[in-house]
Amino acid sequence: MIFKNVSPIPSLNEFVSVYRLRHFVVPSHLAINAKPYPVHPENCIVFYLKGAEITEVLGENKTIARPRSVITGQFTSRINRLSASSEILMIQVVFKPGGIYRLTGIPGSELLNQHIDLESVFPVEGRETNDKLADAQSYVEMIGFIEEFLLTIVKKIRAKNEPFEEVFQLIAANNQNHSIDWLASQACLSQRQFERKSEKYVGVSPKHFSRIARFHQSYCMRLANPFHSWLTIAIATGYHDYQHLVKDYKEFASVPPTLLFNQESKALERTLGLLKE
Repeated sequence: MIFKNVSPIPSLNEFVSVYRLRHFVVPSHLAINAKPYPVHPENCIVFYLKGAEITEVLGENKTIARPRSVITGQFTSRINRLSASSEILMIQVVFKPGGIYRLTGIPGSELLNQHIDLESVFPVEGRETNDKLADAQSYVEMIGFIEEFLLTIVKKIRAKNEPFEEVFQLIAANNQNHSIDWLASQACLSQRQFERKSEKYVGVSPKHFSRIARFHQSYCMRLANPFHSWLTIAIATGYHDYQHLVKDYKEFASVPPTLLFNQESKALERTLGLLKE
């Protein structure tokens, strides 16, 4: 079993943030629990090499059985992820803000809260990559095939990296609690232009993306520091107070902070004793 993050090759750094490599084999006596997956500030391509995953969309009373590779847009509400078999091997390609738009030409607003079959967007390259992955003999070879696919697509795109994309990366990192006016000025755009670029590149408005980034930073901080008080985490990540943080948790995780992490403690990687995400 493996639970590992892998950095992309330098020629893909402009697009890709990280690869998440996950391989679980669940013993027969162990129950498979759904993983609560609150909102993350990210767009991804996910390849399923073994097993399958079912996504439950909270609040919509529906489940989605994902195909063997999917493009995932920005989600604005929590989902639950459940392995459909006792073994699952997946590689998640996490893109930098705007990376999916530049790669596919599909505006982020059209991918919002969506999983799209990769082969429907890249019929030839997607199918060939999935077929290669099915025969791959090692994790290194798997990531190599994925990078080969990405490099092939990158060579075909015309959209160049724009300076304002760095502003979206700044928002995603939630390094400072900057105003939207200041961020727009750093992007050399009017506020309205900045909003249009944001919806195209990341799927939501700059204000909404900033809220998602702040929420996610608090989530990651709690994972890394489970004994920190919620007030400490709230203030450290830019919330006014604990109640301000709770409001975002109810929107982006569907439950208050303490209940989310009670549910998180029962997720598959926790039960198997693997590393934190």
